[in-house]
Amino acid sequence: MRNKNSYLKIILKGLVLFGLISCSFKKEKEIDRYMEQLEKDKELVVQLAELEIDPNQLESYLALLEEEIRISVRKEPGVLSFYAMTDKEQPNRITIIEIYASPEAYSTHITSPHFLKYKNGTLKMVNSLKLTRTDPVVFAAKN
Repeated sequence: MRNKNSYLKIILKGLVLFGLISCSFKKEKEIDRYMEQLEKDKELVVQLAELEIDPNQLESYLALLEEEIRISVRKEPGVLSFYAMTDKEQPNRITIIEIYASPEAYSTHITSPHFLKYKNGTLKMVNSLKLTRTDPVVFAAKN
């Protein structure tokens, strides 16, 4: 007959084994979530917009840009994020990172009334515009 200590050892081994199994299930679920996110990321439209604005109209341009970005993010579910920034040395050079959930979301965005208001309102302010489509590699952010 087994003594009390051998039963405890068996129970402890079982608990350790169960702990390892549940950890691997957690890791497997994390891997599944990661793979699902990768599939979603394939549909993303990520675009870099590089603009040079007439320095005399920069303030007006930035006001229209801010309005357009805030409305787009608030009203359009497919608009995931916009990041607009100016060059420290030349503030009339603006870079915008645009992220859309899908090509359809991008198409919806560029035909929206608020985007068309921005586009038409800034036509004479923009000296140059370069759009670059990109492929997502790694995205990370803190919540």
